[in-house]
Amino acid sequence: MSRGHLATGSITLHRIPEREPHGRWIDARSGLSWPDTLLPPESEVWGLRILNVAGLIVAQCVPAGQRHHLISAALMVALILFTEFWIRIDIGPMWRRCAVFGVNTALLAAAIAVTPMAGIASWAGYMLYASLFTGAPMLLCVGVSCVLMTATQRNGWHHIADPWWVSILCWVLNVVVGVAAVAVIDARESTLLRRRELTDELIAERSRNAELQEELVGQAMRTGVRDERARLARELHDTVAQGFVAVVTQLESIDEDHLSPPVRERVENAKSLAREGLGEARRAVNALAPVPLESRPLATALQEALTAFSRRNAIAATLRVDGNPRHLPGDESLLRIAQESLANVAKHAGATQVVTTLTYLDDTLLLDIRDNGRGFIPDAVRRGTDNGFGLTTMAQRAGLIGGELAIESEPGAGCVISVSVPR
Repeated sequence: MSRGHLATGSITLHRIPEREPHGRWIDARSGLSWPDTLLPPESEVWGLRILNVAGLIVAQCVPAGQRHHLISAALMVALILFTEFWIRIDIGPMWRRCAVFGVNTALLAAAIAVTPMAGIASWAGYMLYASLFTGAPMLLCVGVSCVLMTATQRNGWHHIADPWWVSILCWVLNVVVGVAAVAVIDARESTLLRRRELTDELIAERSRNAELQEELVGQAMRTGVRDERARLARELHDTVAQGFVAVVTQLESIDEDHLSPPVRERVENAKSLAREGLGEARRAVNALAPVPLESRPLATALQEALTAFSRRNAIAATLRVDGNPRHLPGDESLLRIAQESLANVAKHAGATQVVTTLTYLDDTLLLDIRDNGRGFIPDAVRRGTDNGFGLTTMAQRAGLIGGELAIESEPGAGCVISVSVPR
């Protein structure tokens, strides 16, 4: 009687299509298994077969003429073969289930008319029609099946009206027993199915909690990294950068008019080195300082960075945005990668134009920085001792947000920095 989608254990007069079988009846058993169900789901198929065979055998054991036995056996064999046929076809359409009910009823009624004990097979109606129909159709079919049971209990159709009130009482008793059995089993299986749904919901909720915890841990790590970077930026600004400022100030206060040419040259070199060190210290401070992106999208921050870059270096810089811009956790790292790339362009590329493209796909965010500079050999730069640190830093930043960084460049052909971040 398992049907897999029981919304309630009570018997209702309303038909519920989603609770009725779809596909083959032999496969439409519930996902529940023993001991959750009173009987293993596959036992329903064998229960139907056993009752049909029992009707065939018992009908041949009771006294009757040879002709009656042959007709009864033929009818029961036809019922068995028809059952093996219809349980293997798609019985989803209502007309096919009604046809199953009609043929089963006709064959059993004819068999009872010949040998009443063949009607033992009609007891399968409790299980069979409760699994083929819901609501009023199910009650109607069970009621008709109980008529067959009553005829068997009264030893044939010719005894139904003798006396009639006994047959009525038998029929009512059969219907009450059948409906009560259907209601009890439906209620039990509905409870078990609901318990399974709640268990699945709890497992899903636990999985969501684990994901949330992982996200919180990741957020805490990012916050810790951001705070540490801010601390290092402050330390560099207050110590190294301020120290270079003091050195530059002291060197510029020297009266070079009274210095010999060799000394004057050394002072100028010292000034140049101090100014270069100050510039690198300030660049490091800017790279370490946190980027406030919470109040503005990445595209806006990139456009501001490109505008400032173009103004400082007299290099044309444009931004292209494709797709639907949205705030993502890795935006800060992408902005840092773009800033590092622009700094490398200004320092090494000798470019006259930079084009930055930000592409939002359904599952990926792409950032491309293309310049028309002198280009280089990426592997040679990575192996070098002077200029490969920036490329390594950009690759590390991309890796921290689960992305990948690719560099395409060759001498005289410019350079393209590409970052892809899955979402």
